[in-house]
Amino acid sequence: MSSYQEIGFGVNDSTIGVKGKRFKAKEGETYRVSFVWWPGLEEGKPDLNAQTPRFIGAKRLYIAGVGYFISKSPEYERLAGSAAKMYVGTVICKWPTDNRGNLDKGRFASGDFEINSWVMSTDKYRAIEARHREFPLGEHDLTLSCTDTQFQKIDISPCRESLFRKIVEKDPERARTIIAEATAVARDLPRDLAQDLTLDQIREKMNKGGASPVAHTGTTSNNSADFDGMLDDILK
Repeated sequence: MSSYQEIGFGVNDSTIGVKGKRFKAKEGETYRVSFVWWPGLEEGKPDLNAQTPRFIGAKRLYIAGVGYFISKSPEYERLAGSAAKMYVGTVICKWPTDNRGNLDKGRFASGDFEINSWVMSTDKYRAIEARHREFPLGEHDLTLSCTDTQFQKIDISPCRESLFRKIVEKDPERARTIIAEATAVARDLPRDLAQDLTLDQIREKMNKGGASPVAHTGTTSNNSADFDGMLDDILK
């Protein structure tokens, strides 16, 4: 199947120029989000009753000057000088709120929303899974209260309803706009999670940037969290 899609003015071009943003919570801020990457999204019919929203995962490594990349063999870990860690990515819709997570009804009514990719640790993924078992994400939004920007420490609570589900059911035109942007962000999600590089490509990037592997002194996920800002600069 071709990786290219035929487009034209007004034909299949609604997502041209749409640039996805990676979700990164800020300390003291509370967000309200819907999970929007569901089976059927690409066909315009997200199945909000599915067993789970969609995620992708990869074991990744980091080298300054290279960025995050997928670990595909022990040689990748030797090159990075550290052990690979699994990270998970999905797509969310962030709704307009105040800094305490209360919905801004005026901005919501005017159609305000933001589609984000969200790359998270496996610990955060499991915490979301636990909420989903009791409060299915096709029926409930989550509020995310950040207590630490650097290490992305977030308290997760369910909402009474899913705004995305309401829009899908009651406002098809607005739903199509959200679905189109979410589909575009999902398409680029692998890039946001980690680069798929050969060993030679990594060495070439290291040589060009004068990079060297970063020594890790521990095995906690905090080391990887330190590099989130660097990744933002690399992939701008």
